[in-house]
Amino acid sequence: MNKLLAVLICSLSASAVSAATYEVSITGPGGHSNGSYGNTNAVHAGSRAVLELEKALPCAVITDFKGGATVNAIAGDAAFKVNTAMCKTSEADNKASIEKAVKDGVDKENAFRGVKAGDLVKGFPAEIQFKIK
Repeated sequence: MNKLLAVLICSLSASAVSAATYEVSITGPGGHSNGSYGNTNAVHAGSRAVLELEKALPCAVITDFKGGATVNAIAGDAAFKVNTAMCKTSEADNKASIEKAVKDGVDKENAFRGVKAGDLVKGFPAEIQFKIK
């Protein structure tokens, strides 16, 4: 019985060590909904990324989603956390899945708004960009 308990504790410890929480930040030009309608929206890109994450890594838990500053504005930023504690895959695989899913979500928002790399809005990049740490 003690051996079984030791094996269980070791396996729980190993899975806890491989768990990680990633912070995803998404930025775009944002703007006022009156003069900037049609700009990429960081919250929309984040939402698309979460949908992609659910398909790519269904074991992940998404928390702390926030973004935008007020009503009547196009969100210039969004952020959320991805926790992989429930995933049985390696952290390298988890991180690769998260990066691909977020990129796919961001790319979908850029494509939906017709934005290409290098496009500018009032001198700033028009495309949504992201960082994962």
